[in-house]
Amino acid sequence: MVSDNDGSAAASHFLDDERFHRKCTLPPNASRPTEFKLTYADFGHRNDERVLLFCGPLVGSRFVLTTKDKLAQENGVRIISPDRPGFGGTTDVPPPDRIRVWLEMVEALLQHLAIRHVSVVGYSGGSIYAMNMLLHLRHLLHPIHPYVALCTPWVHPSHSGVSTLKLAGLLPNSLVGNFDRLIQLVGNMGSAFQFSNVLAGLVPSLSQEPDPLAPGANPDAVALEESLSTEILRRITNEDVRGISQDALLLLKRDEYPGCWGTWGDYDTLVPLLARAEKERRATDSSTISPLRVQVFFAESDTMIGTTVARAWLDNCWRSEQCGDSIEYSNTIVPKTTHDTILNLRHGVVEHIFQQMPH
Repeated sequence: MVSDNDGSAAASHFLDDERFHRKCTLPPNASRPTEFKLTYADFGHRNDERVLLFCGPLVGSRFVLTTKDKLAQENGVRIISPDRPGFGGTTDVPPPDRIRVWLEMVEALLQHLAIRHVSVVGYSGGSIYAMNMLLHLRHLLHPIHPYVALCTPWVHPSHSGVSTLKLAGLLPNSLVGNFDRLIQLVGNMGSAFQFSNVLAGLVPSLSQEPDPLAPGANPDAVALEESLSTEILRRITNEDVRGISQDALLLLKRDEYPGCWGTWGDYDTLVPLLARAEKERRATDSSTISPLRVQVFFAESDTMIGTTVARAWLDNCWRSEQCGDSIEYSNTIVPKTTHDTILNLRHGVVEHIFQQMPH
């Protein structure tokens, strides 16, 4: 029998891997008078062709996808997972600057790693960052088969109608802006982010649910992932998590921070911009470009965006009249999943994404 101490030691050994603890420093530039520190994870299959850039959830930590390392290796996929500003060792920035700085740091990081093209995954709140990449860093997607996956994408409470998050939108900035302190307190108490606060739903849980395994899911890999959850939580909360507060303010689109999502405002105004840009790209590029593939994975049960109003609204934003023939949109409701568990290995979503990435 393996003792708890043995299990903890194994988890620490896995997470101590240097691939999960990369660092680089960006020099000052015209928009930033000081250097910018960036921490990230770089793991999976070692290649420069099939690369996944991960835009994490409100917990924008490089650790979130680490348990997919072996699966990524088996599927020939390299994963780049940066700590967003205010997480790990990445320099923190306030809500009005987070999108701009994210775009700058991602482009600089990929240049540093000599990676020319990526596929993109946006999970929960990370979908806002992923959409800005589509609009402003489109040249970083695969030149022939551009692909982006959105997993339980964040939808503002004004469209989702989720009452607890509407209430969160009414809380003062002083409370939301100190959310990271509460997270660290609760995380250090071993509660796995499960506390009765109106903002609790903004933080996808790292705990695993005993749901049935999807066809093809590796039970050993699932068991390993579930054994690592407590140590991953401890690692995240023992580092800087100020970014949680800043991202909570950003995702709620406070009046104090107009335009914090970017120039596009919301999905209903973004999609026509993307479609127009894709049409122009295809008209001026001599090579054959496939439509931009946008694949959305909804959870069967979702306390963050609900299961009816938000889905219908988001689907309508991506309707064919808006996308034209330059964007190919599809969605899937993943059985037995919640907003928090949709990327767990037992549900097969991550493997599906790997298989959909261009070869």
